Amino acid sequence: MIEQDRYVLKIRTPHDPEAAEGRVRDALSAEGFGVLTEIDVTATLKAKLDVEVAPYRILGACKPAYAHHAIGIDPMIGGLLPCNVVVRAHPEGGSELIAIDPAAMMGLTGNPQLEGIASQVADELQRALEAAASAS
Repeated sequence: MIEQDRYVLKIRTPHDPEAAEGRVRDALSAEGFGVLTEIDVTATLKAKLDVEVAPYRILGACKPAYAHHAIGIDPMIGGLLPCNVVVRAHPEGGSELIAIDPAAMMGLTGNPQLEGIASQVADELQRALEAAASAS
């Protein structure tokens, strides 16, 4: 079940981080999102700081139709795009999937025209996270 925590949507999954990442990529794709960027935080911190951290990857998810609509309303919105989705090893086992809450993100703009887009994106991100986290 999706939990809203201040500015993110999150859910635990029994899947290890590698499997969870594959599942979330598939679920995002099924909702029409593409992954434009990815950051392997674990590898970056090892390479730059020589520190070991548990698996942690950030995927930059985007649905072009929503991005186009939002940019048409507020050209500066690009500073808040894409929607980041995090796959991280959970300390108690399995993984945690975390996504920015689009309502919180769009709320930063103070532009009520973006609320509808934020609501649609949130619904689709929630479905994707729930699908990726399912035990089957």
